[in-house]
Amino acid sequence: MEAPIKNTLSICIACYGDDLSALLQALHLGKQALPEGWTAEIIAGDQHPEPAAQAEQWETHYGLHYLHHPNGLGRSNNRNTIAQASTGNYLLFLDADALPVRPEQFLKSYCLALDNAEVVVGGTAYQLGRTSLRHAIGQRKEAVPAIKRARSPHANFSAFNFAIARATFLQHPFDERLKQYGHEDTLFGQELRYACKTVVHIDNPAYHLDGDSDAEFLEKTEVAIDNLADLIRSGKIDEEVRLFAVYRKLQRTGVLYLIQLLRILFASSIRALLIGGVRSVLLFDFYKLLRLSGHTIKIGRRNF
Repeated sequence: MEAPIKNTLSICIACYGDDLSALLQALHLGKQALPEGWTAEIIAGDQHPEPAAQAEQWETHYGLHYLHHPNGLGRSNNRNTIAQASTGNYLLFLDADALPVRPEQFLKSYCLALDNAEVVVGGTAYQLGRTSLRHAIGQRKEAVPAIKRARSPHANFSAFNFAIARATFLQHPFDERLKQYGHEDTLFGQELRYACKTVVHIDNPAYHLDGDSDAEFLEKTEVAIDNLADLIRSGKIDEEVRLFAVYRKLQRTGVLYLIQLLRILFASSIRALLIGGVRSVLLFDFYKLLRLSGHTIKIGRRNF
């Protein structure tokens, strides 16, 4: 006699015209190894103007529930809409360019962790052999084992690959006022901290297969920094965010004016180096600081 189903894991994939075939195949393998008492569903929300040509095939072969939003919803709204369409009592959020490192164990590892946690972050990995700026930075800053991420669990929260109890998520959804790329997961992690929600980190990574060119990645980084500045002004981000902590220290000590001068003198040159093949984390972080220093920021009242 089969064990009764007690829990359902809703796998939520936000995409924009992405080919989901490899990810769906990996999740299909994972579904076959679910613990007793668990089942899973897969939901994708696609904001591309045209529906995916393979959507019907994915629905037939993998049981995908495909949602098409041709007018766009924004990154946060899309994730929230997928969650609202789900039926599971637990949600697993994956970016469309994710690919589980250990597909056979991927879903099982989350299910076991969720038995004792409300929020679980699996981690990010990068495949060897790629030389783009995105992969060089990601390999050094994001491919971090759980034991290190757990030292600052909320600051190290990432929306790329995480699971959460559905009831918790509905109480603390993504902020739909964020329309642009970047730092929606930073804000989400902060809100979980202020709500006293424990974030558990495990070693259950997914490869980040992002194919952006160096110029595209840097453009996204710039938009993300501008987004961060807006969040700081609105009082939604505090100094647990390292870049903001550095900014505030420079502001308090009067050194920020020097950084702003350096931005005028060198930002364009540093940008050209990063796009031109330089793979320096230090230079990349300094460029982000220069970008943030270009914003006049009055620290807003905290608003959680």
